[in-house]
Amino acid sequence: MPPQHMEVRVSAPDVLLVDSEKLYRYMADIFVGLGLPLCDAEVVSRSLVEADLRGVRSHGVMRVPTYQKGIASGTINPRPRMKIVTDSGSTVVVDGDAAMGQVAADYSMRLTVERALEHGIAAVGLRNSRHCGAMAHWALMALPADCIGFAATNAGMNMAPTGGIDKLIGNNPFAVAVPTNRDWPMVMDMATSVAAGGKLDIAAVRGEKIPLGWAIDENGAPTDDPIVARRGTLLPVGGPKGYAMAVMLDVVCGVLTGGRYAAMLGPSGSGQYFQAIRVDRFMPVDEFKARMDALIDQIHASRRLPGVERIFVPGEIEHDLATKRRAEGMPLEIKLVESLAAIAREVGVQPLTA
Repeated sequence: MPPQHMEVRVSAPDVLLVDSEKLYRYMADIFVGLGLPLCDAEVVSRSLVEADLRGVRSHGVMRVPTYQKGIASGTINPRPRMKIVTDSGSTVVVDGDAAMGQVAADYSMRLTVERALEHGIAAVGLRNSRHCGAMAHWALMALPADCIGFAATNAGMNMAPTGGIDKLIGNNPFAVAVPTNRDWPMVMDMATSVAAGGKLDIAAVRGEKIPLGWAIDENGAPTDDPIVARRGTLLPVGGPKGYAMAVMLDVVCGVLTGGRYAAMLGPSGSGQYFQAIRVDRFMPVDEFKARMDALIDQIHASRRLPGVERIFVPGEIEHDLATKRRAEGMPLEIKLVESLAAIAREVGVQPLTA
């Protein structure tokens, strides 16, 4: 009998509220059905659900249909044999064997933290990987070890160089996570484009326009049509600054790792870079966290513009939203629920129902 998934509450005509842990199990069962070992399916599922909890919809469960196509086409290997290519102790290069990006990233970040605890600072380059979801998920893995975490990935060509029209580089995202004494860490996760490509997909599904300034069409003209934007190119955040960041991230994720980069990157073959810094090699952890708390207090106490009720530090909004969604349920659009249900039926899993 297929696994049962029935914990769903109707919240609006076009939205269902789903218990996040039930959604996690549902996703894991689907990925097992798609051919992943259970342990790997759970890694992927946790990454997607955590992204949705934090409001990063573009890297949440809406990605499942794309991953299904990747597995079916052979561009994603559901049962990889990852291997260490080079190892100098504090620096390692891993070959992901075309694994689900989350599986390869989980292995690589765990290795990064392990080596940082031994050496004080460590970096792992990952090549022959795939899309690995929201980068904050991997940077956050450093925090239980009282390390600062850094995670970055390159992406397929979706952004032109500043002044250009044709796609050449990815909107390569990166994340930094820092431990604090609060019940939430300071964490930054951003793409180097004005908006993540997944936000165009969300707008297209909803039949919505996108803001001008997100993208240009194939001829270099501004567009508010997400479908036209996908045929064109995303625009870098901050103009030449975002473009420069994207190029440098391609260096560490693709050039340095021996993987693919820029025009070499197609729909697959991403590279990632992970780093961890052991805080107590610089100062006692308690002292560092106290200093972080003082920094947070200064930011919170800074003068606000008229109409601004609260000033946030990086990661605070996402933490608040995740707390709310864990308590009240995860909102999923009916169209997405139906799309996931179709995949679930294909692999013998009982779909979510109201």
